[in-house]
Amino acid sequence: MASTMSRCLRGVLFGTVLLSRSAAAQEVPARLQETFGPVLNLSGTPTFNFEFQTAVSDGNVYIVWSDTSSQDVTHVYLRRSSDQGRSFEPPLRLSNNTGSAYLPTVVAEGKKVYVAWYEQGIQFRVSHDNGRNFAPAVTLAAHGLSPRLAAENSDVYVTWTEPTGARSATQRFRASHDKGLTFGPTLALDDRHGTGVTEMTASNNRVYMVGDNIDADDRPDVYMRTSPDEGTAFAPRLNLSVGEGPGQPSLLARIAVKDQKVHVVWEECNDLFPDTCTILYRRSSDRGASFGPTQAMSGGRGFALAPDLEISGQHVFVAWQDDSPGNFDILLRTSNDHGATFSAPRNLSLSPGYSGAVSLSAAQSHLRVAWEDTTAGSVDIFYRASGDLGASFTPVTDLSNTPTRSSAPRVFASSGGSHGYVAWLEDLTSENTDVFFRRTEAK
Repeated sequence: MASTMSRCLRGVLFGTVLLSRSAAAQEVPARLQETFGPVLNLSGTPTFNFEFQTAVSDGNVYIVWSDTSSQDVTHVYLRRSSDQGRSFEPPLRLSNNTGSAYLPTVVAEGKKVYVAWYEQGIQFRVSHDNGRNFAPAVTLAAHGLSPRLAAENSDVYVTWTEPTGARSATQRFRASHDKGLTFGPTLALDDRHGTGVTEMTASNNRVYMVGDNIDADDRPDVYMRTSPDEGTAFAPRLNLSVGEGPGQPSLLARIAVKDQKVHVVWEECNDLFPDTCTILYRRSSDRGASFGPTQAMSGGRGFALAPDLEISGQHVFVAWQDDSPGNFDILLRTSNDHGATFSAPRNLSLSPGYSGAVSLSAAQSHLRVAWEDTTAGSVDIFYRASGDLGASFTPVTDLSNTPTRSSAPRVFASSGGSHGYVAWLEDLTSENTDVFFRRTEAK
């Protein structure tokens, strides 16, 4: 482990990946300068750690993950940093030890930290003191998978999928209005084939869900549901991708909400065995009651996959992996007018290797981007950042810089944007994957 970590730390000295001369000549000099902390192994066990999620509130950083021990029992753990990611407290096991626990999710709202996971049903725990102490686990449902969380003020919302047959499922939902101490009744939101929520968020006492659903044609569409009254009731589902025609799979939807405006992106392919996939975008100016026309973010040829979406004020950012440059690169489009218009696509990776699994974070004027890249030989985590809302970017930096496989990056930031955080999975051996972490700070 020590030798592996020493190889990781080489990224402090040798992590900057130089662009080609022609590409660098087109780059606007970066107005942002950052310092990087050391690589930290947060899980640190000789077992299989996976399914990590992240949250941040004020100076506190939270990471949850699943860890499969040598006895093949999976537990859910949390680690907390109270000093903006410089150091972390020891791992805290949140699961009950009543069975395998996995699929954890976490959100933080002020001093409140909420965690949900699957363990013989949907389990939930809350902390009201920045994660120092957690109340005992509460079973929200006896059955269910894939919990999602959202929180705003004193409200916390939990949704999950409950299988009802080989090809059917019901989306369930519960709301708490007292900081997770008690929950209202369970709502059944629909009963269709393969229903699943990919993301849920809360804003201005409203709840928004986006996901995909496989209907009669076995092709998923992107649906959205909204609650105008803190989760008491939900409006009928709205099919955002129906205009793209039958037989076209619509997947991997992401949602972002600011004031009355709702933004959704997704991946749209021309068949279940496609030769073309496109990144599509729609926005609503009336809190999701209706949506404007679909806009294509990508060029419409080749494969544009796995989008991510972030907003900061009136600025909207959409990134994805795209093979139209000749190999998979990371492309970015930005909007400065709430998504009414977008810039031309910008190639952020500009590398001869494979680039994918992009993750975005936007806070105030800071935009951070992380992705997987094979340019260095193995799969590493590459990173760029902007301090002026995407007008200029720092050079590409290899954050992991290891001979082993680094994957599934997730970038996030403090509310002011000056502190950035990147977590990822590191395959140390064929039987050992750990959760790694690195912090950045604007000078």
